Amino acid sequence: MTKSAVNRPVTTVMCVLIVFLAGIFAYSSLELAYMPSVDLPVALVSTTYSGTGPEEMEDLVTKPIEQTMATLTGVDTITSQSSTGSSMVAVQFVDGTDIDSAVNDMRDKLDRVKHQLPDDADDPSIMKMDINAQTIEVGVTSDKLNPTTLYELLDNNVTSQFEKIEGVASADMKGGQEKEVLITADPDKLSNYGITLSTISQTLASENKNTPGGSLYQGTNELQIKVKGKFQSLEDMKNLFITTKGGNRVLLKDIATIEETTKEQDNVSYINGKEGIMYSLSKQSDANIVTVTDNVNKTIETLKKQYPDLDFAMMSTTADYIKLSLNNVTSTAFQSALIAVIVLLIFLRDWKTSLVIGVSIPTSIMATFGLMYLKGMTMNILSMGGVVIGIGMLVDNSVVVLDNITKHYALGKSPKAAAIDGTKEVGMAIFASTLTTVAVFGPMLFITGIMGKMLQDFCWTIVFALSASIIVALTFVPMAFAVINGKAKKGKKRTGGIIGKIDSFIGKILDGLDNFYGRVLGLVLRNRGKMIIIAIVFFILSASTFGLTGMDLMSRTDEGALSISAEMPSGASFEETEKMLNKIISAIGEIPEQKNMTANAGGGTFTGDAISININLVDKEDRSRSTDDIKAEIEQKVSNIAGADIKVSTGSAAMGSMGGNGYTVNIIGDDSDTLKMITDDLMEKFKEIPNSTNVESSMDNSVPEVNIVIDRAKASQYGLTTAQVASLVSMANSGSTATEYNVDGTEIDVTIKYPDEDINYVKDLNNLTITTSTGAVIPLTQVATIQMTDSEVTIKRENQHRYVQLTGEIEGMDSSTQQSTVKKLLDSYVFPENYSYEFDGAMDMMNDTFQSLLIVFIVAILLIYMIMASQFESFVYPFIIMFSIPLAITGGVTGLFLTGKSITSTAMLGFIMLVGMVVNNAIVLVDYTNQLRGNSGCTCDEALMMAGPSRLKPILMTTLTTIIGMLPMAFALGSGMESQQPMAITIIFGLTVSTLITLLLIPALYSCVNSTKRWLDRKIVSAKIRKRDRKAVN
Repeated sequence: MTKSAVNRPVTTVMCVLIVFLAGIFAYSSLELAYMPSVDLPVALVSTTYSGTGPEEMEDLVTKPIEQTMATLTGVDTITSQSSTGSSMVAVQFVDGTDIDSAVNDMRDKLDRVKHQLPDDADDPSIMKMDINAQTIEVGVTSDKLNPTTLYELLDNNVTSQFEKIEGVASADMKGGQEKEVLITADPDKLSNYGITLSTISQTLASENKNTPGGSLYQGTNELQIKVKGKFQSLEDMKNLFITTKGGNRVLLKDIATIEETTKEQDNVSYINGKEGIMYSLSKQSDANIVTVTDNVNKTIETLKKQYPDLDFAMMSTTADYIKLSLNNVTSTAFQSALIAVIVLLIFLRDWKTSLVIGVSIPTSIMATFGLMYLKGMTMNILSMGGVVIGIGMLVDNSVVVLDNITKHYALGKSPKAAAIDGTKEVGMAIFASTLTTVAVFGPMLFITGIMGKMLQDFCWTIVFALSASIIVALTFVPMAFAVINGKAKKGKKRTGGIIGKIDSFIGKILDGLDNFYGRVLGLVLRNRGKMIIIAIVFFILSASTFGLTGMDLMSRTDEGALSISAEMPSGASFEETEKMLNKIISAIGEIPEQKNMTANAGGGTFTGDAISININLVDKEDRSRSTDDIKAEIEQKVSNIAGADIKVSTGSAAMGSMGGNGYTVNIIGDDSDTLKMITDDLMEKFKEIPNSTNVESSMDNSVPEVNIVIDRAKASQYGLTTAQVASLVSMANSGSTATEYNVDGTEIDVTIKYPDEDINYVKDLNNLTITTSTGAVIPLTQVATIQMTDSEVTIKRENQHRYVQLTGEIEGMDSSTQQSTVKKLLDSYVFPENYSYEFDGAMDMMNDTFQSLLIVFIVAILLIYMIMASQFESFVYPFIIMFSIPLAITGGVTGLFLTGKSITSTAMLGFIMLVGMVVNNAIVLVDYTNQLRGNSGCTCDEALMMAGPSRLKPILMTTLTTIIGMLPMAFALGSGMESQQPMAITIIFGLTVSTLITLLLIPALYSCVNSTKRWLDRKIVSAKIRKRDRKAVN
């Protein structure tokens, strides 16, 4: 390969150009994302049943769906949430399940269970879980239109444009008021005529239709017949005849008032302090958040021109954060490449050879982008992190090859001969060292779970970069050296001028370094035992920091997003909720770093009437305070507001489900009262933990509930069923939508109900009457009793058992220490029989991920040992080299401890990478020592004294290019860099320690093992001689 590349330089250059062009195309075509796209083996079943309480939702909807889903093959876990009018069932399949096929099976099962669900319940819908699922929020305000007119304008003209955007699944609106036709029936007149609300509703629905009537011919033309019945005006409704119980007819307007009005407001939205409409755009599961956001921005620009009186504002900053994060990582990559070239220029002191390395770096990177594109990967924070780390590693092979070529060239060989011979001499060594690094990532591709699948992007990127680097090192580098030096004449370097003086100064430093290392190496070889003892002491001291360094799944990121949530007391009205929202906004006041703010009150699906405020800050680089600092300020400002439970948290939209740093504990059991007792006890204990904050229970917020208990025996006497009574009560209390009425092309609901003053309080239910099937009018209390009780807001279940979720955070403590603290408390608590606990959320994922990575770590060590044993054809030499691994690991842990960082999943990646990286320099050193002993007949120590200084420069170059190249990542100065920071720190400290080990401990161990081997050989020879002598005597 090398010989062909050197002899055919034009062909090699053309191949490099092709790689460059392919890489540029791939770079511009790769989709952007914060995290890799992962097909999670999870699907959700969502069902709505308006007006139904949590317990009824659980019994009537959730349980039948759970039981059906449990019969599917490959189901791992089924969890559910039942709340007022809503059921959500999450089905998690075992890893490796084809989720698309599983969703089809779920649809088949749901089709069979639909008949078991209530008739009024909506059909269940299925959606796949998306780890990158984020809504895109767009705010719309107007100085000229009131909220009702604004809502109508947007609903008629703008919503459809948002829904047509490629990648948008749905567009939901918050705020404003909708129009409706309200029919308020007179209960006395209905009673006199023997008419029920159901009768009116059924009549409206059946009359408001355009019905096809078949077809007929006029001549040769076939004409369709349509019977027109749709209401054209309110007068059509008013003059509709309703049949009484006696068979007579009465006009609707004589028993009810009909008017076009606005629906009762139950939610409000503020955009940057102004009341308006908030769009929540949900992306399709397979769509890219950045691409969709760009498409939405284009649509917004078009809408601004169409509707100049409206102010459209993009409120979501997730896509901007992703772009900024990736730009920072990309910038770090270029900085690393530039630093690598500068380091090489200093060491090589020759711009031509440095230029060869400088060109090899982008060549390898472009090849990596091309392979990423072919693999279908995205450009995300992990894959680009792999590129950054790959830059420091891919230089290594080229440096070793170029350094050895330069040595052969200095011996007087021609450029071509030096290129071919120099590459051939170290070819096997760099191939083995690259293979050891690649071997580290092989097992990682088989890690299961969400984090395992996400880390695969990082692994593939490193593998691609290293594969490209070894090809470049064995082909392009020797070819470029031969071409550049082919026409140049050998001669002395210029020593005049500033450059000459700098070159001379650097040369003296490097020569002095060589001499110093030679003296130190000689001292080490004369005191091998002491060196080994020093290494053991260092290992023990650095290993002690393991217990002092905490663990987290991921580092906390500063995304510049804040969320303020407030829960109102049970039964609070919308008006009270809106007043509280304005009070909180006023208390927060002006935040200098604020970019935009949205606020909503009411309309919560799982939380009832709630308040939510989202504040987006300017980019991290443009502010002096962190998000946590601003969070603390807001907490202080709202701490004195009474009447609501207010919580402030930092957002992690880009991180998805892996954001956050608290604990989550599930208390499992079946009886609600017992679960309530346990959670109340545990919450009090959790709150007593020092620095404990945000301790919450999913049972915290119970709401008052009116239970109407039907006496079935009495109801049956009147020909009434439980379903009929429930329907009549619901219609009388909250009304029902009978049909829809078209106004200027807009369909608005036609709602029928009793006057508000008739049923406003619980006592009014005592006066509610029911018309039986025979036309008799009886009071509700004749067939039912009315009771007051408390009900849970949300009922959670896992694998068909109820559970309560406890969440909280212990400030200033990493996740693993938080878990240990909480676990001690839980283990000391005496749970009733059949009640237990388990950790959930990020902690559960962290434990699974770290266990998997630990297995990968062990497998990687075994693979590396086998590769080195094959290369050296020895069991001993690989063992010597691998002594650097434990010291490098403890060095990395010490680095995390000194910088105050915890061990995260990316830090674990750093440890695994160290296993492959730290042996590389040692492989080159031991391989060259073996060559000297075999070819020159040197003694062991002589060979080490020659090999050490000879390999010092390439070892320092490869180490420094990696370490210095990672410094920008280690400082994490830009947005989105926090997640890679622990990995960079781990590698920098681990590689620094391992380099010292390679240069000092490895020669001492090599010499010690060789002396031991010689001593054993002498003993064996002596034993054989004595045995021979004894035989001769006998």
